[in-house]
Amino acid sequence: MAGKNGAVADIRQAQRKMAAAGGRHIGDIVGWNTERINVSRERARVLLQPEGFDHLILDVDPATALSRAAGEVKRPSGILVQPFANPNGDTPASFGIYVRRSGGGEAGDQYPCGARCRVALASSRVVSLPPDGAPGLEEAMAHAENIAAQANHLIAHCETKDISGALVAMVKALSGVPLRNRGGMYLLPPSSCERWQRLKPALEDLRVEPITIVMHDAPDNLATAKSAAQGALEADIGELLKDLEKATTDGMRQDALTRRVQFCNELVAKAELYRGVLAGVSDKITTKVKELKDSFQRQLAGGGGGGGVPSEPSFTVPITD
Repeated sequence: MAGKNGAVADIRQAQRKMAAAGGRHIGDIVGWNTERINVSRERARVLLQPEGFDHLILDVDPATALSRAAGEVKRPSGILVQPFANPNGDTPASFGIYVRRSGGGEAGDQYPCGARCRVALASSRVVSLPPDGAPGLEEAMAHAENIAAQANHLIAHCETKDISGALVAMVKALSGVPLRNRGGMYLLPPSSCERWQRLKPALEDLRVEPITIVMHDAPDNLATAKSAAQGALEADIGELLKDLEKATTDGMRQDALTRRVQFCNELVAKAELYRGVLAGVSDKITTKVKELKDSFQRQLAGGGGGGGVPSEPSFTVPITD
């Protein structure tokens, strides 16, 4: 970690020198390191609410939490955990905990049900109970209680992957574009950088170490920023082209078409945010997205192609400088 932090410090120092020499701010490279996170969902929402990101802390479906807990909690020897094939109709999920009983020799062991874990719809919590209509077995009941405790913890608390998912969504909401195919580091446009900085105290309270490198307009920086912004925008355009082809050949629901039109508006706005690094490509991207928007709007108006014959332009000319 020290080596990585030292490299970041060196890059920051170089960028400060560019700023002192009159360099123009073209955006910030941002990322984060995380420790093992275990924070209540309510606490995370309170921390992120001032910047309007509390909605990114999602609730966990109790049935999903129960299924995860059943697999995560270590089973003692001789305990088997299985979902019921036909659970009662008053729950979305229910698991049986079975105890192995030797049948003697190789005639076959017995697995009586000694406890169950199920979602209680009234409370949206997971409860541990004896088998329906039968007494519980001590070792099975103990394991059922452990599963229920873990499931309820998952319902109420965020883990590292929950916060990481929220961070990626935050960066997207701030019009960030990935610098790597698998994410990890993102470029924010200048207009979003202050908001990211305001998030720093909340992220640190969540045991996240935010990384920020302020970028200025050295040639290599401009090339990196342009590649990231152009690549992300062209990838989004490619997805819209696939959607348009589907709409013109197979049809698409009105609400789905409306979402594509809105997404086109968002892409036009994003291209404008990155105009400073996109140079001559910005207008070409904007024109292409506006053509796509017009095509989706014609589909909404019922003027698109049909019968497998597309009526829209194919956009085969690549975006080039």
